Amino acid sequence: MTLAEPVFDDRGAMLLPRGTVLTETMLLSVRRRGIDQLVVLDDTVSDADLAQERERLQQRLALLFRRCGDQGSSALLLQSITQYRLGDQA
Repeated sequence: MTLAEPVFDDRGAMLLPRGTVLTETMLLSVRRRGIDQLVVLDDTVSDADLAQERERLQQRLALLFRRCGDQGSSALLLQSITQYRLGDQA
């Protein structure tokens, strides 16, 4: 399994960066630290499915922000949420 998101401890220190290929030892270590959920990449999802989900998320955000226009802080918030939801790196 490969991490899709970094893993942080309860103090905010990064334990494992995004893209780390997990080993059994790593899984035991994070479990001992009280971390019981990890976000991993799913290699079984097709590119077409990913594209469809990205489009769905973009349409949903466009609907939620439809009345905000291109106003400064609203546009910045939409951009930040879009990057977060789609996993885009800034």
